Amino acid sequence: MGSLLLILLSVGILWLRSSFGKFSSGAFVNNLGATLTKTAEKNPYPWFKEFLNSVAIPNSVLFGNLVIWGELLSAIAITAGAILMLINPHPAKLVVLILILGLIGGMLLNITFWLGFGYTSPSTDALNLLMAVVQIIGIVVLLKNL
Repeated sequence: MGSLLLILLSVGILWLRSSFGKFSSGAFVNNLGATLTKTAEKNPYPWFKEFLNSVAIPNSVLFGNLVIWGELLSAIAITAGAILMLINPHPAKLVVLILILGLIGGMLLNITFWLGFGYTSPSTDALNLLMAVVQIIGIVVLLKNL
């Protein structure tokens, strides 16, 4: 379990880094509509392209805020949960639940990013799939140990 927690800690730190970049730039939320419009044109998934064009792009400020706060909250939950579980191998169930919720949030973000941007480069494709799989494994293992 210790090795998995170290991997999950690194995922939490990646989410912290990503959310910090979005918060510190100050432009993510306002620029998301233009970014989604550009990438939606060539998106290979017709149903996701329709979602982008009819829901996400018209509501890009809302979605930008959901992403930025979702990343931060997932980062805090995953990082804090992994650290607390590394310190105490028999944590309170609340700690495990918080870690699981953070992993679910991160997994949903990675799957959404993969659907929206995975086709744009092999690194975007691979990183989002890898993080989603690691988070799914973490969820399954933690649920078994509840």
